[in-house]
Amino acid sequence: MEDYSKYKDFEEKTWQRHLYDINNLPFKEYLFKYHKSMNSYNSEEWSKWQSKYIEPGFSKDRYEEMIKNFGYSSYDDHDFIKQNMFYNDLQKDERLDEETRKFIGFMAGSHFFDKHESSLQDWFNSNYWTRPDLTDNYLEYKLDYTINQLLDMPYGLNYFKSILITLNHWRR
Repeated sequence: MEDYSKYKDFEEKTWQRHLYDINNLPFKEYLFKYHKSMNSYNSEEWSKWQSKYIEPGFSKDRYEEMIKNFGYSSYDDHDFIKQNMFYNDLQKDERLDEETRKFIGFMAGSHFFDKHESSLQDWFNSNYWTRPDLTDNYLEYKLDYTINQLLDMPYGLNYFKSILITLNHWRR
């Protein structure tokens, strides 16, 4: 692993200091410092995802809009039934807000869980939740916290949201 100590004395709000902090601060302090609220970039990206894909994907009269925006070739490319199943399953999890429940439902509809042969429960309990295509052979991708652990921490939801929009699954 790279040594980020050389970035210790960089000014706050620089990417170098952020790298230092994520690798050196206790994780709860890191969450407090960087994810007490979503930064403007993540907040803007999250809002774009919500308005361009998620909300249209959960409104029958806007399905065609989502299909076009997402780049699907047809309505059949997205599994709306699975999307709604996952969304409904997440209604019980009070740690998630409505937007995040819908986002994860949308992930299911876009075949995230099929592609990785993973259940929602397995994904929430995995230390490889950002890269479910990898296994214990790739320790550099193993996270210290599962989604379940993260959601139980103050500001963990904001961190989770910032990662959801950058998952490799969206790179096509």
